[in-house]
Amino acid sequence: PKEARLAQQLSGGKFAGYVYFDPAADGGKDAQGNAITGKWVGLDIPDFPTTKKPTAQAKPGGVGLDFHDGASPFIMKGDGKGWLFAPSGAVDGPLPTHYEPYESPVANPMYKQQTNPATKIWEPAERLAAVGSADFPHILSTYRLTEHHLSGTMSRWLPWLAELQPELFAEISPEHAQELGIANTDRIAISTPRGSITAKALVTRRVRPYTIGGKQIHYVGLPWHWGYKGIAVGDVVNNLSAMVGDPNVSIHEAKVFVCNVKKA
Repeated sequence: PKEARLAQQLSGGKFAGYVYFDPAADGGKDAQGNAITGKWVGLDIPDFPTTKKPTAQAKPGGVGLDFHDGASPFIMKGDGKGWLFAPSGAVDGPLPTHYEPYESPVANPMYKQQTNPATKIWEPAERLAAVGSADFPHILSTYRLTEHHLSGTMSRWLPWLAELQPELFAEISPEHAQELGIANTDRIAISTPRGSITAKALVTRRVRPYTIGGKQIHYVGLPWHWGYKGIAVGDVVNNLSAMVGDPNVSIHEAKVFVCNVKKA
């Protein structure tokens, strides 16, 4: 919606019906009780006064929204404009592109460059799986649950939350389970070059195999809230993840890597 507003014609013409300035719309009354004609209408809700015309001029020395003219809707930016990229400060870029995670079962289908060349890596080579590794053929992604907080150091100690999510589980597809002879609630071992953990199998159609480059690749989903202490305990999922970080703020690339699965 903000992009629609950014592309709004200054003449007031409609932009794909999302949002436009209607010069005949009832804008209510100003602080003095005078009627205002004209306001922004449509599916979006502007972050500035809805009666501010697209032709409104910025006020010299204005403070806050008065500093922006009517064609500058991005209130969190000093100039009120939408930026495609920052001119400085970012290590990579300036525009986003597709890189595979540092561990991936497939080669980058779009570019010769497999991963971000500016990626920060704190793992020795022997603790990282090669692209398309036969030893670790499955995609693994970590995620959170509503009932727990971060690594669970607080929520695992609360009886009510521990009862709602009492045990570490791994989501796998019915196809993957059938292929490995795994039944729902069986204990399975999930391993990476960094280590191995066990969890109960949750066989669910929420998880589907991918077909990439004509090859079927299975996906494993693991929530990461458990540890060895608390009312609800379980193996530490982050023991599996690779110490790989993004180039700008070192955010951990723990959301996706590769693994192997077998019946425990």
